[in-house]
Amino acid sequence: MSTVDRTVQRGDENHLGWCDLVEGPGEPTIDALDGASELDAAVEPLAVLVHLTDLHICDAESPARVEYLDRLGDPDSPVREEVGHVGSYRPQEILTVQVADTMVRTVNGIECGPITGAPVDMVLLTGDVTDNAQANELSWYRVLLDGGTVAARSGDAARSSWVGVSDAATWDERYWHPDGPPDGVAPDRPTEIEGYPRCPGLIEAARADFDTPGLSYPWISVHGNHDGLLQGTLPADAKARSYVVGSSRVVGLAPDADPLVASSSNAMVGPVEFDIDPAAPTQEVPADERRRFVQQGEHSRVLGMPGTYGVRELGALRLIYLDTVNPHGGWQGSLDAEQFEWLQDRLSESTDTYTVIASHHPSPTMVNDYAPDGAMRRILGDEVIGELLEHDQVIAWIAGHVHFHAALAHHRPGDDAPHLWEITTSALIDWPQQGRVVEFLRSGDRVGIASTVIDHEAPLDWRSALTCGWTPQTMAALSRVLAANDYQLRADPDFRALRDANPQVRNRVWWLADRLGHNRTLT
Repeated sequence: MSTVDRTVQRGDENHLGWCDLVEGPGEPTIDALDGASELDAAVEPLAVLVHLTDLHICDAESPARVEYLDRLGDPDSPVREEVGHVGSYRPQEILTVQVADTMVRTVNGIECGPITGAPVDMVLLTGDVTDNAQANELSWYRVLLDGGTVAARSGDAARSSWVGVSDAATWDERYWHPDGPPDGVAPDRPTEIEGYPRCPGLIEAARADFDTPGLSYPWISVHGNHDGLLQGTLPADAKARSYVVGSSRVVGLAPDADPLVASSSNAMVGPVEFDIDPAAPTQEVPADERRRFVQQGEHSRVLGMPGTYGVRELGALRLIYLDTVNPHGGWQGSLDAEQFEWLQDRLSESTDTYTVIASHHPSPTMVNDYAPDGAMRRILGDEVIGELLEHDQVIAWIAGHVHFHAALAHHRPGDDAPHLWEITTSALIDWPQQGRVVEFLRSGDRVGIASTVIDHEAPLDWRSALTCGWTPQTMAALSRVLAANDYQLRADPDFRALRDANPQVRNRVWWLADRLGHNRTLT
């Protein structure tokens, strides 16, 4: 649903800080050149794509997840300032396939770009489409793209092993338990302190099979750090590969563990190693071979793509997609020297076609220069931007990773006019669970990049929708309101403002001079 017509906003907070979602007014498209609310000049469409990112299709029952680290970033954590936001646990993490299905249905209903009226050419998914680089997560994602029956569960087919299950033997007050507490046990902290709702039957409903239509449009899926690394950070060694399919889950820090040292396993820059403290508390979970980590090259093979980076023609544009994952560890990005040389060759061979770059990491997060002895040098964001600024045909870079809407203008030295725009879109795992329709166009002697933000079509009021049962759309509605009420965001106004984003980076047209010559006829 286009946010030009209406928006989804937080309503009033209750005494615990919980808020439901309400309908807000639409946000007209801003012409960034003159501040107008609509385009006056005739436009010539170049291409239309729908940008989705950071789905984090999640096997929430996997023992390889480290939910317990997330509490280091809770509002009452003594190390919150040092650790910051961890992001290894979200109450809505069991609902990722339902959110993705609902957004797929929303995208299928978009016939054309709202600015140009041109048909949609492609859906671009810029990585972290899975959460933990597991084969079962990747298989669920492929079904969501192609259509079919999704069976998003692992372990015991009859009973969930998620941390939010209401079992006295595994109870942890820090996690949200939709079914409420077992007899004689006090409510969990998210319910008691933060106002989270009771949702009986949700966990089993989230594990149930459902049919999904698949995308109606061609698509490209870019490689993200969560698609290739354990928790998006660690290379999977033999020990990690054995652990993920096994029957033991670490559920907390060892008694004498330093929380700051433990949090370093979620490092931005490598090296990072998989390590389990033998003194750490554990729980037994059902083993499952389907949880195995993907092998090198498997992600591309399963998705039917020629590799993790390549070129695709898109309308009158050329799309160059990159693999910014550092396979040596760390959740921030970079390129290896071989891929950078390949990029230079691709830019040099086609200088008269408008070119768009796509990747998971945006350039400011490409700071992961770690490479072990003997490995290729890693190329960081500033060097990539420097190369792109040498080429007149490059007009935009589209990315994900940061989980919020943003736009950044890059300039050639000494030039006040932007040379290219770098644009990120919010994640489907976190608030506000939106995507973008991105239209590339020409108007006079300018090239425009028009953005229209879309909400998935889940109802605003999940409680009213529940009268029809726990449908995927009802679960997507619940996921969105859970994401809007993230209690770590409540305690961090600056971080919350990033997720909310400024209207200036949502429904807007960003302009560039047409450096290729506006009189050239498109083919």
